[in-house]
Amino acid sequence: MRNDFPSRRELMAITPPRRGLLIGLVALIGVAVVTPVATIIALEIAVASQSTWEGRGTAAPARQESRIGSYENILQRPLFSRNRQSLPTTPAPATAEAVAPTRMMLDPSVALRGVFMDGERAKAFLTSSENPVGIWIALNEQWSGWRLSEVKPNVIVLEADGERQSLPLTVLK
Repeated sequence: MRNDFPSRRELMAITPPRRGLLIGLVALIGVAVVTPVATIIALEIAVASQSTWEGRGTAAPARQESRIGSYENILQRPLFSRNRQSLPTTPAPATAEAVAPTRMMLDPSVALRGVFMDGERAKAFLTSSENPVGIWIALNEQWSGWRLSEVKPNVIVLEADGERQSLPLTVLK
């Protein structure tokens, strides 16, 4: 195999530009061989350290609970809000209307802009001309005299006084 490589005398006989190209080609081949090997080793180390980190004394239900708890961040920073800030909630004034809310017809400007579903938890994101920023309404929660009774991926059902109204998902363009 030693006979396959040129001797020092043969290398010095090559013109300097060609010698530089030959050395550069050898270096490029070396990088092409070393880079994938180093990447595979780094990936194996990352996978091994991640599985070790996840297995440190945590039970599977606890991991699942922490994963579900991470969805609260989505609810507190609404995806469809321009500034991703939750709306400040102001307590409703204690009046006679608050005791017995009267239902008004569903405003035609009300639109379903998003749905959040995770097992038993479901919420709908609604916008209207009165509230263009939008609001999240949980399943069975009251809003403008209407109760959110069903949440499906593309439609919600609102109920009030025995009346049901479906609201399809509206995608902004």
